[in-house]
Amino acid sequence: MSRINALSNFRKDNNIFFLDLELQTFRNYAKFVEDHFDSSLTNHEKEYTEIMKKIEAEPKKYADEYLNHLQDTLVDKVIEIDRDFVQSFRASMITQLFSFIERTIQDVCNSYCLMHNKEFGLDDLRGNSEFEKAKLFLTRAAKVDIKELEPHWSYINNLRRVRNCIVHNNSTVFGDEIRKYNTLKSFSKGRYILLEKDRDIVYYNLVFDNKNFINEIIENILGLFEKLEKYDVYL
Repeated sequence: MSRINALSNFRKDNNIFFLDLELQTFRNYAKFVEDHFDSSLTNHEKEYTEIMKKIEAEPKKYADEYLNHLQDTLVDKVIEIDRDFVQSFRASMITQLFSFIERTIQDVCNSYCLMHNKEFGLDDLRGNSEFEKAKLFLTRAAKVDIKELEPHWSYINNLRRVRNCIVHNNSTVFGDEIRKYNTLKSFSKGRYILLEKDRDIVYYNLVFDNKNFINEIIENILGLFEKLEKYDVYL
């Protein structure tokens, strides 16, 4: 066996192992930050409970104005963490993971092109996005049957729509965007909610209320690239 073949076999045999190592950084980061959020919220809730116990024990000692100030301050802290910080972090994780997917799928396509001496690569194909160009390359060059990549391919494609909504529309979809709304809604179950808002026009905000969504994304990334190995497509 030549050194080139030996290296190729080593890469293929360890492809998912090395990919999982990269993704472990995302898992560790998500857990670290989510644990901090949980700890902060727990501390604020304890602080609120302790203050309320003092007030109940000596109600005459605290003026209504002071009581309202304490309650408002603690509630504001909880809202800031739970609504603002958590949402910003989870939206950021989703966009980072999708960028990881795009970069990795481009890398495996380029690797396949080099190993199999293909006459065309990703740069020679047209598509609305890098993801679409990768799909064209996989089906034309590597003869990948996209149906064989299910359910992971559809999952990643839906994630792409979520990512686009975050990046291009600040996690917002308007009520008259029926097709976009229906797509995001059908994918949302157990992952996020679409919170309805109504001013002059109805619109919805994506609220990422399930921290397990991040790990679910990671598992689908691994599942997709595991199935691509069948077609000799790997890093």
